[in-house]
Amino acid sequence: MSRPLANHCPRPLLAAALLAAAVLAAACGGSEAASTPAPTTELPAPAADHTGEAALAVVAGQEITLADLQDAIGNQLAQMDFQYRSQRHQVIDAAMRRAVRDQLLAAEAEQRGTTVEALLDEVVGVDLAVTEDDVRMFYLQNQARLQGRIYEQIAPQIRQYLEDQVRQSAIEEFTDGIAGEHGVAYLLAPLRVELHITGAPATGPVDAPITLVEFSDFECPYCESFLPTLKRVQEEYGEQVNVVFLHFPLREIHPNAQKSAEASMCAFEQGKFWEAHDLYFAERANLTVADLKEKAGRLGLDTAAFESCLDSGKYVEYVQADVDTGIAVGVDGTPAIFINGRPLPGGAVPFEMVAELIDDELERLGR
Repeated sequence: MSRPLANHCPRPLLAAALLAAAVLAAACGGSEAASTPAPTTELPAPAADHTGEAALAVVAGQEITLADLQDAIGNQLAQMDFQYRSQRHQVIDAAMRRAVRDQLLAAEAEQRGTTVEALLDEVVGVDLAVTEDDVRMFYLQNQARLQGRIYEQIAPQIRQYLEDQVRQSAIEEFTDGIAGEHGVAYLLAPLRVELHITGAPATGPVDAPITLVEFSDFECPYCESFLPTLKRVQEEYGEQVNVVFLHFPLREIHPNAQKSAEASMCAFEQGKFWEAHDLYFAERANLTVADLKEKAGRLGLDTAAFESCLDSGKYVEYVQADVDTGIAVGVDGTPAIFINGRPLPGGAVPFEMVAELIDDELERLGR
C-alpha cells in the first residue's frame, strides 16, 4: 500500500526536499485543495534573454558579458532551464490526463445511462482499503522527512493522502481500461534532454534505435543492484540498445567514488572499461587507490601506465564534466537512467519499467 523511498543514492543537499512538498502539501491540503486551481495574475512578458555577447554592464569602458560570467554561473542556467521545462511538461501532461479522464468518465456514464458520480461510486467503491498498518508504515518510512511531527498529529493527513492515492489509482485503472473503446490517443511528445555522450564508455551499436544512458557511482549499492536489470535489457533487446555510462560520483557520501571513476577511465584507455566496471561493482567495498591499483593487475592492464594515469588526475575534469551534465538535466542521485533522452524516475527500477519505456520508444520509431 505505502510506497518506499526511491531506490537510488541521493545527493545529500537535494535529498531532504524530495518528499516534503509532494507528500506534506498533499496530506495537509487534502484532495479538494489539490484539485482547486490557484487564481491567476497577468504578468508582463519577460525581457529577452541576453546572449553571450551582449553587454550586461560596463566598467571604465570595459564590457561585461554573459560569456564573461560563465565560470561563476557554471551549470546553474542549464539546470534552471531543465527544471522549467520539466515542471512545464509535468503541468501540461497532468492537465491533459485529467481532461482525458473527465471526458472518458462523462462518455462512459452517458453510455451506461448514469451519472459520473454514480459511476465513480461503482468504480471506486466505499472501502478505500487503507489500514492502520498502511498509515503507520508510511509514517515510519518517511519519518525523517515529515519535519519532526509525531504520529498522532499527522496520521489523519497521511490516511487522507493514502486514500486519495488509492482512489486516483482506481479511477486511472478504470479509465485506462476503457480508453481504447472511446478512441483515446495521447499526442503530447515526451520530455527529452540532450546528453553529450560522444567518447563515453558504451556497449552496443552506435546507431541502435535505443540509447540507454546511466549516470552511476561505483560505490552506490543501488547502482550495483541495477546491474541485473541492465544485463537483462542487453540480453532481451540485443542490437537494439546502446548502453552508455556516465559518471556521477557522490563524493559527499562515497569517499572512493571519485578515484574509482577516474580509474575506470584509465582502464578505458586500455580497452578494459567494462571489465573494470564489473569488477569495481563486485568489490564495491574495496575501492581505495591501493585497491584500484591491485585490481589493475587482475584486469590484465599495463599497471605502470594505469598507475601513472590514476596518480596524475588525468580524468578529474572528464568526470566533473559528466557530473555537470547530470546536474544540468536534473540528476539528483544514482543510478539515473535516460532512454533516448527521456528520464526514467525511480533509481534502480525493475526491468519491467525499463522495458515499458524502451517498447514505447520502439513503437514511436515504428520498430
